[in-house]
Amino acid sequence: MLSRENDQAMHKGLDSIDEEFDEGVSQALTSLTEIGKGYLSERKELEAEKTVSSIKEIGKAAALQGMENAAVNAIRSLEKMLQISMKQNMEGTTVRVLLSFGAIGKIAAEQQLEMVAKLAASVLGESGNTAALLNRERETIAVTIGLGEIGKAVARMKFPDYSENAAICITCLGETGKLAAQKTLEEAAIGAELMLEEMAAAAMEENLQSAAGSIATSIEEIGKSAEEEDMENAVFQAASALQTIMSSAGNRYLNDASIAAKVALESFNEFDIINDEASIRKIEEIREMMRALWMNTK
Repeated sequence: MLSRENDQAMHKGLDSIDEEFDEGVSQALTSLTEIGKGYLSERKELEAEKTVSSIKEIGKAAALQGMENAAVNAIRSLEKMLQISMKQNMEGTTVRVLLSFGAIGKIAAEQQLEMVAKLAASVLGESGNTAALLNRERETIAVTIGLGEIGKAVARMKFPDYSENAAICITCLGETGKLAAQKTLEEAAIGAELMLEEMAAAAMEENLQSAAGSIATSIEEIGKSAEEEDMENAVFQAASALQTIMSSAGNRYLNDASIAAKVALESFNEFDIINDEASIRKIEEIREMMRALWMNTK
């Protein structure tokens, strides 16, 4: 019964977006939120995840249509489900919700709906801190993916160098990664470093020098925290990312960014940077795992 109601509400929401009817979208999201909360209270995770996907699709469609209020409402609906899924420790649903924030925020950034992208990134940043503090590594990784995807989209939109949304994504990724390292969640720390490196690449393609320099600082902070916890793979990834940024920025004559990366790289003890096949393989495994998670949720 609820499954049919879920489908009906989703179709109503999507039809309302086609008609640019905000009230219809709002009603659909309210229905879906209540259905989802019911599933979560009964610990019906598969059904809850379907509802999350329905809300996400409405949010994405709203962002594509430029319907800012509807996209914001979708994020708010997902927030309500997130509160319950985290409290119930339902990892699968929580991960799906977190990635959904990233999916909506990414499209919002591409459509220049800056307020929506900012909201999605801010919610992810707050969730990342909570997940890391609770030692929930997979959820923390999902946060880094979502933030990274929004951040890359923001960088590619050629906003003025170091826009507010770019700053939020960089700061939140840095804070989440640093906390993950402090909690010895190495895969999550590496995840944050990987997404920051990808964001730096996108920023440098658009000659966003300040953003690239700020990213280098965030990577350094994660790497230094990892160094204190003797997490060799995370230290290696930080150093590798900084080396890449330094080189790429130099090739593009982004001298300030190149210098920032060089200074950050020099802060590491070279004896702590262990470059071996095992580290490279581990980092690639994490990268592929993150890619698969994202592709499965887009």
